[in-house]
Amino acid sequence: MSTLAARVMPVGPMIREAFPSYGAAIKNKSYRQHPIGQQAARYLRSIRWRDYADTTLLAYEETFAKLAIDHDDFDGLNGFCNPAGVEYLRDFLDRHWGGCLPNTRKRHLSALKSLCEWATDAGVMDWNAAASIKPPRNRSGGVERVAYGVKTLHLLVTRQPSMRDQCALQLLCRMGLRKNELRLLTLGDIDLVRNLLVVHGKGGKVAVMPLAIKSLQEDLRLYLQERAPYNVAEHLLYPRSHRLQPMDPASVHRWFKRCLETAGLPATIKAHEMRHSAADNLWRSDGDIVKAQQLLRHASVATTQAYLHPTREDLAQALERLDESWGA
Repeated sequence: MSTLAARVMPVGPMIREAFPSYGAAIKNKSYRQHPIGQQAARYLRSIRWRDYADTTLLAYEETFAKLAIDHDDFDGLNGFCNPAGVEYLRDFLDRHWGGCLPNTRKRHLSALKSLCEWATDAGVMDWNAAASIKPPRNRSGGVERVAYGVKTLHLLVTRQPSMRDQCALQLLCRMGLRKNELRLLTLGDIDLVRNLLVVHGKGGKVAVMPLAIKSLQEDLRLYLQERAPYNVAEHLLYPRSHRLQPMDPASVHRWFKRCLETAGLPATIKAHEMRHSAADNLWRSDGDIVKAQQLLRHASVATTQAYLHPTREDLAQALERLDESWGA
């Protein structure tokens, strides 16, 4: 067996035995006791200063923590700057995410490349060992999103036994919140006196949205009455009894999948498709794309267009209406 094979092959089983939960190492930051983890922490601090989104920071940290734990015998990232270093990195990516969809593999490769690029610029690495690793090709041409009609969304919401879950799902599928925006939402962000919703968006942007859906207003009022007395700093979605902390992104994902299961809907439905559905249904109500843009808080209408899903039936009906006016 070659030296490289001897180094690469045993890593997975050894790591599983020594670290049954990478999640715990990320949560308690214990991965930072290793040299690579210390360097990764420096990089994370640098991009946090540059106002990277919390979701990006969490996603990057998952990649870096696993790298630090898997290669805890390295003195640092410069340990990859040798003829076998690129293969170590390829093996690392393949072991953890080789069976995932192309976009997931691209995301973790991007995180790894960004860390190595920073390390090279900072003099931590002699050269960028990840630079030559090519991203996977997305043969499907990108992720195809789906928008769901009001009946499906109503079914999803009303089949939840918890009023909290009903309100949270409506904020996704009727108000168009992103999953992370829902995750960060506190009870103080819900103003039922002025009917306003404070949304903490990408890049630290804060938007104040009209909370004009009366049925959602009423559901939120009922839920807040159930939860009273409460602290305005409490989160709508929180981990177990820690109400002042937001759920982590993975827990929000699992929560959404449980809601789908409760409603008897396919697990293939994605949380981000609720945002598509909110925009598409609003656009269908009056055909005004600008209102859909305002709901999604996009800087450009061109971005919003990708969230609208006109069908052949829509085209046929439009042509029929045009025909009715022909010669009139």
